[in-house]
Amino acid sequence: MEYGTPQAGKLARPSENNESTSRGKLGLQDQEGIMTDATPAPRRRGRPPSAGVDSGGEVQSLDRAMLILETVAAADGIGLSEIARRAELPNSTVHRLLATLQRRRLVDHDPESGSWTVGVGLFRIGSAYLRIRKLPDIGRPILRDLLQETGETVNLSMLDGRELVCVAQAESHAPVRAFFRLGRRLPIHASAAGKAILAASAPDAQRERVGALDLERFTPNTRVSQRSLAADLAETERRGFAVDDEEHTAGMRCVAAAICDEWGEPVGAVSVSGLAVRMSPERLAAAGALVKEAAARLTALFSGRGTVEL
Repeated sequence: MEYGTPQAGKLARPSENNESTSRGKLGLQDQEGIMTDATPAPRRRGRPPSAGVDSGGEVQSLDRAMLILETVAAADGIGLSEIARRAELPNSTVHRLLATLQRRRLVDHDPESGSWTVGVGLFRIGSAYLRIRKLPDIGRPILRDLLQETGETVNLSMLDGRELVCVAQAESHAPVRAFFRLGRRLPIHASAAGKAILAASAPDAQRERVGALDLERFTPNTRVSQRSLAADLAETERRGFAVDDEEHTAGMRCVAAAICDEWGEPVGAVSVSGLAVRMSPERLAAAGALVKEAAARLTALFSGRGTVEL
C-alpha cells in the first residue's frame, strides 16, 4: 500500500466530526477598509520595539541585547562590525551592550582575533531549561492543533526500554474513535510511533534495538521478521513518517513521526490513530504530512534548536 505525500492541509475530517476548524486564520475581513490619517514615521535603524511592551530605554536595551546574543550564538566567532551589520545597530551601541554581556559572562571576546562567542554564563542559563523540560507539557498545544486538523485521536509517546509509553493525548470527539489509556505500553515493532523512533535512530542504535526485540505477532499484518521490519524502517525514513496498517490492532490504522533531542536522538513520537475504514491511503498520507510537521515543531521546542510558531 502506497502512502504518498499530499499537499499540506488536504486532510478531510471524519464524517462523525463535522466541526469546521482552521488554525492560524485571522479575521482579515474585519480589518478591510480601515484607513488612518497618521503619516508613517521614517524607518529608524535597528529592530523596532516589540508590540505591547514599553518602548522605554531599558526595555529597548534588553531587546537589543537579546538580538545581539542571538546573533553571536548563530556564529562560531563573529566580529563587532558584522554583529552590528546583522543586528542593524550602530557599532557604538553593539560595543556597549557586548561589554555588559561580557561582564555577566554571557559572551566571550578573543583580543587577538577580535571575535565574539557565547560565554559559559549563557550555557548555564540554557542548561536550566534542560533540567525542567517535559515533553508532555511542551507538546499539549501542538497535540490540540493536530486534533483540530485531523479530527482523529492524537497521542504522544516516549521510549521506555523496549516499549513505548503513552504520556499525553488529545482524544477525538467522533462517536467511534481510537482510545489509548495514558500510561499504556505499546510494542516498538508493531506501532507507528515505535517504528518512527527506530527509523530516526542512528544505524548502530537501530540495529541494537531491533536485534533485542521480541517480534511478537499481534495481527496478520505484524512485522515478525527483522528483514521485513528493516524494509519498513527504510521506507519510513524515506517518507518521513511511519505507518501502522492494522499491525497491532485489527481495524485500526496510525501514522507517526519521531521527536528528537538536541543531539538528534529520538526521544518520542507523535501519532494520529483512527479506524481503518476512515483512514484510507489518501487520508493516511495527508495525516502523515501533518504529523511530520507537528514532530518538527515538537523537536524544535524540545531541543531548543530552530524556531517555531505556537
